[in-house]
Amino acid sequence: MEGIKQDFEKRIDKYLTDNKNKYLFSKDETLKISKKLFSISQIKIHKDRWNEYISESDVLLSISLNELCVIINESHFVLVIQEGVLSDTLKYKSLLEFNKITFSKSNILYDGNIVTKISGLGSLNLSKYQETFQNVFDELIYPYSKVLKSELLRVENIKKEQKRLKEEQERLKEEQERLKEEKRLKELQVSQTNVLSELDKDGNGEVDVVEGNDFNTLLKKHQKSIVEVDRNYVQQFVKVSSYLKTKKGNIQSIFNSIKDTPNQDVLNEYVDILKGEIHTYNLILFNSLNMIVSLVEDDMITFYEIHEMFDTLNMFDSKHEKDVSQKLTNIGDGLESLMYEIRNMGNQISDSIDKLTYVTEESNKQLQVQLSQIHSTLKVGNLISTINTYQNYKINKNTKSLRG
Repeated sequence: MEGIKQDFEKRIDKYLTDNKNKYLFSKDETLKISKKLFSISQIKIHKDRWNEYISESDVLLSISLNELCVIINESHFVLVIQEGVLSDTLKYKSLLEFNKITFSKSNILYDGNIVTKISGLGSLNLSKYQETFQNVFDELIYPYSKVLKSELLRVENIKKEQKRLKEEQERLKEEQERLKEEKRLKELQVSQTNVLSELDKDGNGEVDVVEGNDFNTLLKKHQKSIVEVDRNYVQQFVKVSSYLKTKKGNIQSIFNSIKDTPNQDVLNEYVDILKGEIHTYNLILFNSLNMIVSLVEDDMITFYEIHEMFDTLNMFDSKHEKDVSQKLTNIGDGLESLMYEIRNMGNQISDSIDKLTYVTEESNKQLQVQLSQIHSTLKVGNLISTINTYQNYKINKNTKSLRG
């Protein structure tokens, strides 16, 4: 475009040299007129108007008559026409449409429509105006406009191609992102399915925790013996039972949320929290059963060791677990923060219970005997193995984390 503009400037210079005309002004002449303090030229009078569209540095040629001026740059022209005393009409058009400016007997027209009337001028003057405009168009603008039109078309085609390529790139990018997201979701779904299968081996939709109601059954079996020691212990045991029931329900709620995890990182976090909660449940169940057995076996040191720890952890007041249960039922976008709250509480319980030292081979045998008497399917060895397996998993994970 720059080369075409330079060629146009040369044509204008030559045309102005060959055609002395009181209506035509070069760039320098145009700017000189526009800077005069006092001038009746339309160029000066309407400078603020045409300068909104064509800057002074871009002016190549101007035409100024009694009641109009035309300012031309490399691609457009501004037509300014005096209309009455205070107002004026302005048109900013492509240079290719320059020949739409025409004159009749007493009117100035654009594209065949009267723009304004010219009063006080003879037809001879108007014909000279038309001749001037026609010559400028025929000798300057038309030859240039053909090249310009071709160049503009070329540039337009380039822009269209660039736009097409950009749209194609954006489409490909969107398609890649769609496929990437589709792949991510499929992989996430596989991970979710694997986790759900791991934690729900029988596929009944419920997380695998210790089945049955062994704690309550054992409590009822020894209710009279417990009352003989202290009837308040029965109420406390019932509260532990309620705690276990609520904890189990919360574990199921967390398990149900696994399928709604948005990405692999959140899934891993929730699974880690869920496994921790199952471990906490197993610990509480194991120690709760032992607390009943130790009481009925008159092992009061073991009983009070467990009872004191449970009391410290508010096991006899299941308010926390009930609050968590309520939050899990009514949860919205705050599930993630609640999960971390659950994990922190679970870690606190596990760390505290892990400090209990009463467990011996003899105590495990006593517990298994008591469970057998109520026809429980729970195997103490399996429960201890499950607890130890998780504890080893946790130790190994923490060790790897420290090394990483």
